[in-house]
Amino acid sequence: MTRTIRHTLLVAALLLAATVARAQYYSWGADAASLRWRTIRTPDVQVIFPDTAGAIARRTLHFIEAARPSIGYGFRHGPLKIPFVMHPENFRSNGLVMWLPKRVEFLTSPAIDSYSMPWYKQLVAHEYRHAVQYNNLNRGVIKGLSYVLGQQGSTVGLLLLPIWLIEGDAVQMETQMSSFGRALQPSFTMEYRALGDAVRSRRNIDRWFCGSYRTNVPDHYHLGYQIAAYADTRYRENIWDKVAWYGARNPYMIFTTSIALKKFYRTDVGTLFAETFDGLNYYWNALPARRNSSRYLSAEPVESYTTYAFPLAVDAQRVLALKTDYDRPTRFVTIDTESGRERAVAYTGSVSTRPAYADGRVWWTEYRRSTLFEQRVNSQLCYMDLDRGKPKAVRGRRHALYPTPTDRGLAWVEYSPDGRFAVTGEAGVQHWEAPAQTELHGLAWDDRTARLYFLATDDSGMWLGRIEPDGTATHLTEGAYITLSDLTARDGRLYFGSIASGYDEVHCYDLATGRQYRLSTSTYGSFSPSADGEGNVLMTTYDAEGYHAARQPIDTLRPVRPSRLPRNVVNPPRRKWPVANLDTVRFTAADSVSSAARHRARRYSRPLHLFKVHSWMPVAVNPFKIIDEHDIDVQLGVTLVSQNLLSSAESYLAYAWNHAEGSVVKGSLRYNGLGVELEAAGTYGGNQVIYAAGQAQPQPIPDKYYSLSAGATLPLVFAAGYRTRMLSLSAAWNFSNGLVANVGKLTYDEATHSFTNLQHIGYREGLHKLTFGIGYSNSVQLAHRDFITPRGYVLSASYALNPTNDHFSDLISVYGKLYTPGFAPHNSLTAAATYQTSIGGFKNPAGESFLSYKSARLIPRGFDSNDINSRNYFAASLDYQLPVWYPEGGIPSVLYFKRIRLNLGADYGQFDAFDYRKGRTETRRIHSFGGDLYVDFNVFRQPASATSTLRLSFYAPSKGGLWWSASLGLPF
Repeated sequence: MTRTIRHTLLVAALLLAATVARAQYYSWGADAASLRWRTIRTPDVQVIFPDTAGAIARRTLHFIEAARPSIGYGFRHGPLKIPFVMHPENFRSNGLVMWLPKRVEFLTSPAIDSYSMPWYKQLVAHEYRHAVQYNNLNRGVIKGLSYVLGQQGSTVGLLLLPIWLIEGDAVQMETQMSSFGRALQPSFTMEYRALGDAVRSRRNIDRWFCGSYRTNVPDHYHLGYQIAAYADTRYRENIWDKVAWYGARNPYMIFTTSIALKKFYRTDVGTLFAETFDGLNYYWNALPARRNSSRYLSAEPVESYTTYAFPLAVDAQRVLALKTDYDRPTRFVTIDTESGRERAVAYTGSVSTRPAYADGRVWWTEYRRSTLFEQRVNSQLCYMDLDRGKPKAVRGRRHALYPTPTDRGLAWVEYSPDGRFAVTGEAGVQHWEAPAQTELHGLAWDDRTARLYFLATDDSGMWLGRIEPDGTATHLTEGAYITLSDLTARDGRLYFGSIASGYDEVHCYDLATGRQYRLSTSTYGSFSPSADGEGNVLMTTYDAEGYHAARQPIDTLRPVRPSRLPRNVVNPPRRKWPVANLDTVRFTAADSVSSAARHRARRYSRPLHLFKVHSWMPVAVNPFKIIDEHDIDVQLGVTLVSQNLLSSAESYLAYAWNHAEGSVVKGSLRYNGLGVELEAAGTYGGNQVIYAAGQAQPQPIPDKYYSLSAGATLPLVFAAGYRTRMLSLSAAWNFSNGLVANVGKLTYDEATHSFTNLQHIGYREGLHKLTFGIGYSNSVQLAHRDFITPRGYVLSASYALNPTNDHFSDLISVYGKLYTPGFAPHNSLTAAATYQTSIGGFKNPAGESFLSYKSARLIPRGFDSNDINSRNYFAASLDYQLPVWYPEGGIPSVLYFKRIRLNLGADYGQFDAFDYRKGRTETRRIHSFGGDLYVDFNVFRQPASATSTLRLSFYAPSKGGLWWSASLGLPF
């Protein structure tokens, strides 16, 4: 093999690793700066947590130790030794296992829509299983890559198991470690049951693996579990162990999942899919037929998958509900009960808990991010007077859940970051603190008994309770592993959803008799019940087109006998694993004392843990450019990459060598743990280049070049309702000992909507430069941003100041963008403009003005940024995007084409350019029209989040020729 070929293969491998790693160079954002961090170390794990979450950390560690002996069941290797990082101030409950650096991240606020297993047990069972999968993939050749590239080499192994399998296997473990877990919930199979034989009616099955832009498709958690559970029962073993084993040792085979399945089990993914859903549909079709006992209320035509939620009676003629569809944000609508016609009332933000209505006012809560810190996401109490239709927030109520009007004022559930729940409210409302380890998932006020009632989850399961006048709580039902949801009350009855019958149905509890009854019968499921005071119960009922607002009379009461478990009706028999049942694991006061004695909590110093080198490369690259600008510049050398476990600091250090410049050392540090985003960078070595007046070729300066820079950006996020507004203020300082005349660069920051990284605008030896920027954006939250451009606008301006202004000019840049949905569903219209001017210009004997400009956002079609060397520049663009085809197909196992989009646009630009032949500066205009053709596809049957885009572009500028260009985006 020649040296050139070897070099090419090395670069290709590094680019693949860098591309895969882009998905893993990931940060959830920093927590509030006021938190004080602690850590607990055991031989197997490290738990990092704020001191306010000490009890949560001890409890989670207890469940980790209980799960560890069996969490690796079915795989030959157990879990990684991995740190767990707790984030207690984010109400958007979730968990994540990541490389770079490897860690498990827990958002510890219990999920709003949960089932009968406590939240921390769910997180441990699911996320710790991912640590098992990663440990089995990080073997063989993949392990060898980790010695060459650090942890980013291990990320290549993530391509060896499809994401639907990774998540499906974790759901399977989560279900096996519970009494009646996530995958056994009737709602987990509801979408597939509603689709029925349509899942198998098409020859090309890729839509079910990759999602669809036309129809609703269950996500990869649902799909992955069904295939994984079927395969486990069919072959009496976890077949994915051999798939992972083979892939880690033969990653160069690329399609290792298909090869391993054929080699060891004489099957493939397509066959497993067909057998899985043939068996499921056969089982579901054999069940007794069921008809909805409720009647749909809305007469509006369903144009796309639509969700109605939480219907509430306003009066005898109107029902209020939340409505969401593909094209518009969540909004309140009123439905006329006679005609079925709707009227939009007001848009809302992302609703966290159900609304309640009383005396003309609607109460609900919304997720609202804090102004400074990404990991502080609150649940804001909101209200609206129905006749005015203007939502408002209640100041200071940022930890509220389940607002409930009572005869003494408003009550709600309060959650604190230490994991404790309490019922509180306005003056006069009965206050009650829930016991430790008890989660509250509902609150209701009954007018007849004048009491508050709640829905709770603890180690015994889910149960209904009542708050007594003396401030104590009473069990109405015993704890059971039966999921209950959406609690409301009226006229001496509690209304809620229950899966006791094996389906999601509407139930009620008679407070006078202490008896529970089932009210509804549903084909697939009914949810969100509330009484209308006219002898009816309102609800939402599901079918393949979504959740529909419905109503039925309360005329049939079917008694429900108490039980510890629901009926298991819609789930076919699956093999049971010999693993721990976390429902039987208790964390007592004695366990807490024992844990504190065995594992002492110590202070976790943020300054001492600012750097954590997780990856390295035998070449010199700038990883920040790879991530931010998709710019990969590979040179001989070495690179170290660091990110701390708290996701507040990122840095890199690189050494490069080339024949022309010799040795160069570069590095950069970004820190966002204070709210203000700080950045420092430096370069030393090499020969900085200049462009002498009138010369096209650069001339090197013989002295060693160095440059130091520091900057700060203050991104302020103002989330209110369905709009998110962002204001970004930035300032930067740069010092260089080199002379640079026209290597100017502006980079548009998509996150802060501002121009940043103003480097090399124009220096002389020992010259400082100051840069100031401001950016503002106002966007509308939409349900599906993947194919609708958010409505809103962006404005930004920057000013680069040369303090001496002897031979170099100041630079002013202004940018604006407006985006709207367009004139048809899934269309978008975008208009943008930018203007740049320099004050004074670069002075030299020839009188030229050399100032290079680059914007990542707006360059006229057919022109490269290098074509624009100007002290005055203007450009404007108008673009319309529309889908031209949803093919829903592709080449099995390789590519899946999801959508083809067409961009039609026109551009106009004006800039100053020096004409060497005429010896003077002239103003030139450019205008063009044309478009871009996008083909969205998936590789290796990844889900929608892993979409790549093939872009074919055609341009027709006004002067000469036709520009053709094509680019290919790699999967990440």
